[in-house]
Amino acid sequence: MATAAGNVPVADLILQQPSVEDWQRDTDDALRNDLKASDLDPGVLDLELLKLTTYPKRSKQSPAPGKHDESWHHPGGNFRQSPESPEPLKGFLGTPYRGRSYHLEPTKKTPGWHRPGQFHSFPGEEEEGDEDDEDEDDTRQGEDAKGDDASMEQILALVTQLYGRVERSYNAYLDVVEVEPTWPRLLNVDQTSEMFEWATQVPDGKGGFMEYPPHLKVIPDEDDVGLLKIFDKLGLLETQWIISPFIPDSWWGDIIEKGAEWVIKRIRQKTGDVTAWANQDPNFKALESYNESHRKTATDVSEGRNLGLLGDWYSDRRFAEQAFTGTNPTTLVNIAKTPGNLLQEFIDTAERLGYKEWHKRLSKAQSNPESLFVQDHRHFREAFGAAPDEELKHQEPGSELNWACAAVTLFELHQDGGLHPVAIVVDYKISMKESVTIFNNRLEPREPVGGGAPIPEEESDWPWRYAKSCAQVSDWMRHEVGVHLTRAHFIEEAVIVATRRTIRMDSIIHTILSPHWYKTLSLNAAARTTLVPQVIKDLVGISPEYLQKYVLYEFENFDFVKHYVPNDLKERGFPNTAEGLAAPKYKNYAYAKNMVSMWAVIRKYVSAMLLTTYKEETANADISNDTHIQNWVKEIRTNGRIKSFPDINTLDALTDALTMCIHIAAPFHTAVNYLQNFYQAFVPAKPPAVCQKLPASLDELKSYTEPELINALPIGRERQWLLAVQVPWLLSFKVADERSLIKFAYSQSRNYRSGFGKKARAIRTISGQLHDDLNKKLGPEFVLTSQGMDKGSIPYMVLDPNVTAVSILI
Repeated sequence: MATAAGNVPVADLILQQPSVEDWQRDTDDALRNDLKASDLDPGVLDLELLKLTTYPKRSKQSPAPGKHDESWHHPGGNFRQSPESPEPLKGFLGTPYRGRSYHLEPTKKTPGWHRPGQFHSFPGEEEEGDEDDEDEDDTRQGEDAKGDDASMEQILALVTQLYGRVERSYNAYLDVVEVEPTWPRLLNVDQTSEMFEWATQVPDGKGGFMEYPPHLKVIPDEDDVGLLKIFDKLGLLETQWIISPFIPDSWWGDIIEKGAEWVIKRIRQKTGDVTAWANQDPNFKALESYNESHRKTATDVSEGRNLGLLGDWYSDRRFAEQAFTGTNPTTLVNIAKTPGNLLQEFIDTAERLGYKEWHKRLSKAQSNPESLFVQDHRHFREAFGAAPDEELKHQEPGSELNWACAAVTLFELHQDGGLHPVAIVVDYKISMKESVTIFNNRLEPREPVGGGAPIPEEESDWPWRYAKSCAQVSDWMRHEVGVHLTRAHFIEEAVIVATRRTIRMDSIIHTILSPHWYKTLSLNAAARTTLVPQVIKDLVGISPEYLQKYVLYEFENFDFVKHYVPNDLKERGFPNTAEGLAAPKYKNYAYAKNMVSMWAVIRKYVSAMLLTTYKEETANADISNDTHIQNWVKEIRTNGRIKSFPDINTLDALTDALTMCIHIAAPFHTAVNYLQNFYQAFVPAKPPAVCQKLPASLDELKSYTEPELINALPIGRERQWLLAVQVPWLLSFKVADERSLIKFAYSQSRNYRSGFGKKARAIRTISGQLHDDLNKKLGPEFVLTSQGMDKGSIPYMVLDPNVTAVSILI
């Protein structure tokens, strides 16, 4: 059993519930630190950096067509070329800047200045000595290794943070054209409408284009020579120059081929060799043992731990818990709310296959199916554009064959709160008669206990474990592409672009929403060009064309109003009030309980902010007659293609719509993003694809033992395993303190302290109230909600206001 410091079993640490006292102490400590650091809001940090004059200057002369203009990417300002410098400036890991040597030349008295060859540290930071980086021995070990021999974890962490900064001006281009400017200025609607153009296509990597949901046009037209020049020179070259000091030399040259080789080679040399998992002995004990001693760096809210560290990670309990508190707690729906007659299909299938007790129970529940819920992926083939009985499989060049599946999982929610898996359709084709369906041998959920100890009876139930693995493959696809990428990132981008094209920058709507847009446009631009075509396509069992169609399907079928938190819960068959969710039956649905409270607090804030501009007695008429608001609605529905966006003719309608915009950007995205490392980094717990042909019959499935399930995983597929491990780790980096929702409220209240106008005083008070609601109400409430789940439940604190991101940051 894995242990942590002090010989405490890791499983005990994972299952240890927080206390209100500890939460309050940590929050108070963070606030005290915040006071010492001027809030550390990115805007404040930019001002501090400006005082130090550390920004490179850029030539005022625009590059002329056909003329090579070095001034666009040569460092300026206080970056000075220093040919005589005895040693070049080095990055965090000791890797020198490539090409020319530069050093930071102090302007007047620059705090934290050090000699060339050392990184310019911030005031108060301890100086670290340089280490010789000439040693190219590939076998050199050690935690303090620099340059090419730095651990993959170090390099990924640094590049991720650096790239996060660069994304604010995607290849610096969004900065130049003032879409996401480093130095924002007030523009009128005509100007912003011209800047924020729509696009619906992105390069497919093969010289063509593929259709995407409406988004910001980033790449300029070919006939716009000036912008193309800027896009190329300023964007690509400056971005490379900023990041290159932190990327080992082995990555340069043919970065695509050499990079992949370098990744695997370097990771193998380190103790955290994630690809070695792929080459373990073909059994689960070996994988579990390796996982215990080799884990990712603790950069996420779960401190680097993962589900595989629990002895019962494969159990029905851990499988069912994820529908309530996993990475995708948003799609479980009552069976009566699903299209067709799904319950009757399960009843008929139970009878046909000889599951007599399940047939009896389901038949009895038919008259009142309020306790039967499903994770329903029957729509996959329609969404992909595939035939109803088509085998879902794909092989990318240079990769191996993967399969996908459209699983349907039936759960029973017991009155005491236990959620128990009843049956799984491994891959729904046309109907259950044409599909493989298996029912659980266990009729009741086990009595919840702590400790996460192995459960031998469930551990050896290989056919059922295989079916659960297929269900997780389907949920991986729906969560990663449908919920996370599309319903969070892309829906929010359409709202951002439409808002910037129609709403004045000095309006209260812009004031309310703009803090929740930080980094989203540049992040999404990167996702469109890398995440789906370059990463996900190598992980899943469908073609890039099917992936593209699935993204469009999820976008076009997203109902904006039905996804308001109270409406969404009601649509899926759950209570939508705190009182309703307080029943013991829903004690384990912490996501729902937290979101109902979070929605109420955000809506209260939005309503109060709107009333700094509108008077309650005239607000409806003012809003209905506001041409900017009505143009906003039209723009979102037409060019933004969110056809379900509501009419905005009342204060309540505007309040709900703005609350939803913040909900998507902050708590919703936080919930579906920041637990990915915990639930997905141990690949057997939630694989992205099936690596062998799916069973053709129930008899075949019942014959499966451990080898068949092992063969369904990407064992031995180093690239696929590496991506499956690395992607959730990279996406789960814990939110920086200054970008949390609670710090946003606190910073905004402080920033308005210098304002003496009536509106400034009101915003200061409203922001302070938001901070108090998050700090004094929601924080302790979420702790108690987590404590109130069944004994041995995995704590659910991802929506803690201290770690809920204020915007889509990663």
